Amino acid sequence: MSDQVKIGIFGAGAIGSAVYDLLRDRTAYSVTVADIRPYSELHPKAFAEEHYQQLDTRHPGSNNSMLTMFVADKTLIINALPYTENVVVYSACLENAIPYFDFSEDAELNEFIHNIDLNKSLPFTMPHCGLAPGMSTVIANHLMHEMDTVNHIKIRVGSLSQDSTNKLKYHLMWSPDGLINEYSGDCQIVRDGKYYEVPTLTGYETLMIDGDTYEAFNTSGGLGSFAKTISNAHPYERFQNVNLTYKTIRYKGHHNLIDFLMNDLRIPKDELIEIIKRGVSTTRRDLVIIYVVVGGIVNGKQKERCYKKFFYPIRENGRYYTAIESTTASGLLTMVELFLQGKLKQKGYYKQEDVALSDAVETTFGSMFIMNR
Repeated sequence: MSDQVKIGIFGAGAIGSAVYDLLRDRTAYSVTVADIRPYSELHPKAFAEEHYQQLDTRHPGSNNSMLTMFVADKTLIINALPYTENVVVYSACLENAIPYFDFSEDAELNEFIHNIDLNKSLPFTMPHCGLAPGMSTVIANHLMHEMDTVNHIKIRVGSLSQDSTNKLKYHLMWSPDGLINEYSGDCQIVRDGKYYEVPTLTGYETLMIDGDTYEAFNTSGGLGSFAKTISNAHPYERFQNVNLTYKTIRYKGHHNLIDFLMNDLRIPKDELIEIIKRGVSTTRRDLVIIYVVVGGIVNGKQKERCYKKFFYPIRENGRYYTAIESTTASGLLTMVELFLQGKLKQKGYYKQEDVALSDAVETTFGSMFIMNR
């Protein structure tokens, strides 16, 4: 089957590149990357030239034929472009009935899909893949399975530098645009079984993991569709009083400064992004923490189940992957692998919380999420 699988990747950035390399190293699939930049402007040897196509998704009207040509002969499409391009790429997949996966945290694509003619059949559609949302949701859903009543679901995920040498206690491992976007707007929670949206940077807490103290606070995008799934869950009594939160983990001291910059000084978003770009150094020595706790009633007794794992950079076939690159890319590729194995339904909208963790960790890409005992 692998010789027949043709995968198209939109986006030649850090994550698109990681997805490409992991697929080339671990599978025999045909993989082609599309991006707005000419091949000459890419990092040398990032992609084989025959595996690359320059394609502008920002002006779909004038590029519809090229979009269609790129998408139409693929087994599936992986979208690793900024969220602003999701509807454009998905529309091409929709018109050509091509399965679609993305890393999105925003709700714009969900709203677009919600407004599609109900008589139109959706191709396999799976947004919100990766880490958070993504595998953290799959893990949380797994932990609550045996509980008769679920009282709380706490999803805590952090992408951190291994060392912090500035007052922000943070170095860039990711786009500063994405970082500030995560700290902006509202985020989803479930409180006493009901869905709410609350401001980002609220809900401050400290937590101890393996004897070390971190801070965590509400940020946007980390739950995907999970909050609405839980608030609408049946039987209702099982989740009647559940509290669900997603919070980002940081080293202590980070929140105070970010909150000061964004909420006290009210620095405009674009200006703050430029300040972060100029003043905060980058690092590729990172770590990712996934810490998920679910509490509830089992056979009349209060129980709590926990998943905890630290991820560090890896080197594979001469390629160095940061922890955030490997976990995010592998989270999506786990879903791609399950789809190609026929373990996910082959048409329609599919949520992260519909995936069994037991299936996910048996895949080539998902095995990294097996928790150490």
